[in-house]
Amino acid sequence: MPKFSSISNERLNTVHPQLQTLFRTVVLRHDCSIIYGVRTLEEQKRLVMQGLSRTMNSKHLMQPDGYAHAVDVAPYPIDWNDTKRFYYFGGIVLGTADMLNIRVRWGGDWDQDDDLSDQRFMDLVHFELST
Repeated sequence: MPKFSSISNERLNTVHPQLQTLFRTVVLRHDCSIIYGVRTLEEQKRLVMQGLSRTMNSKHLMQPDGYAHAVDVAPYPIDWNDTKRFYYFGGIVLGTADMLNIRVRWGGDWDQDDDLSDQRFMDLVHFELST
């Protein structure tokens, strides 16, 4: 049975408890790695400058409740060129979130219209709490 590494666990512990519950459930069936939980302002600025993020108002930044409301997660082992695996993994996460009644938005379908071809910025590892 897959489980998180100590580094993934440390990163996951920085995000909202609902996201922790979601990904602790996902990893039971599909191996994955936590790439980012909470980010510092400096990290976010660097990622925006590199074009890897588009906003300084990121849910990866610590929110008033003391947690990040976004997490970047990749299927393990990570192959950044295998986008089909990331789409498949996104479906697993969204289905699991639905079963757990946790509302999330995925960076592969920002507008949540189930049309994956209308995205201008693909962030297939990004999952955030949706309001």
